[in-house]
Amino acid sequence: MFTVFQVDRDDSLEPFAYERARLADAGGELVVGGCTTEEELIEMAKGARVLWLAWKPGVTKTVLAALPTVELVVRWGVGFEQIDVAAATEMGVAVANAPSYGTHDVAEHVIALLMAGSRRIPWYQQQMIEGAWPPAMPGTMHRVSGRQIGIIGVGRIGAGVAQRAAGLGLDVVGYDEALSPEEITSRGARPVSLEQLLRTSDFVSLHVPLNASTGHLIGAAQVAQMKPGAALINASRGKVVDTDAVIEALNNGHLAWAGLDVFEQEPLPADATIRATRNVIMTPHVAGYSDESWQDLRSEMVRTTLDWVNSGWASTIVNPDVRSHLRIAQGN
Repeated sequence: MFTVFQVDRDDSLEPFAYERARLADAGGELVVGGCTTEEELIEMAKGARVLWLAWKPGVTKTVLAALPTVELVVRWGVGFEQIDVAAATEMGVAVANAPSYGTHDVAEHVIALLMAGSRRIPWYQQQMIEGAWPPAMPGTMHRVSGRQIGIIGVGRIGAGVAQRAAGLGLDVVGYDEALSPEEITSRGARPVSLEQLLRTSDFVSLHVPLNASTGHLIGAAQVAQMKPGAALINASRGKVVDTDAVIEALNNGHLAWAGLDVFEQEPLPADATIRATRNVIMTPHVAGYSDESWQDLRSEMVRTTLDWVNSGWASTIVNPDVRSHLRIAQGN
């Protein structure tokens, strides 16, 4: 019998019927902790072999040191900034994510934001609700076909956006410091430097993980480099963008509009300045969600866990250097 411990509570995942059944078939059990603090996690997860984490509390070096039976930590989603990967690697603990979760869904959401902003649908909708019959405003709408989208981060999701954008007749350029020009080309984008992408793109769409090198990747200097009248779309992580810089650029007209699914603080405070800023489309971090993607996510979490239990490894592990010194020998 092995134990998988669900660190935090997420009502959208309950009651874990699919996960419980699959784990039970393999001789495992799922224990749902619903922890809100690191101390609760340490106390409640004793004896667990695998940790599953949706959001928080994060899995720190202190947690891993206090839970010597934990071999694997798996994040519900693509990003894994909630886990101290360096500490886990040092201590022989594997860290995995669900890299294919939401690929189609985020790409579709980005295109939806692009089309809605370009056609000014949210703002016309609001004025119609308020009883107005707003006129078309010259200079505020442009045909999407023939314009340029710059994709920063041409991974699975970025490539999905590139494919869909090309189908709409957009010129697709891409920047990804982790990929060669040939790899970017193979994923449907013309490789350019970050500076060129910002300077020439009508739409800039962000698809990078949050790490030490991407925090405020788009700050005041980068926003200033963007083409006047361009639009910024962020469906990656909120802290990749300096929100104040975006607000300033929207208020002074340098940016035409922004489409944001993620924010520096989530949930977004009711009094957040961005809520009252002109020309912003906001959604509450739901780009990756659909009934189909949710089932994909459940399947991937279980598959990673059972691969680990059965073989001592999984293809979704993000710290492969740990393989040479795993906390518990392979196959145990």
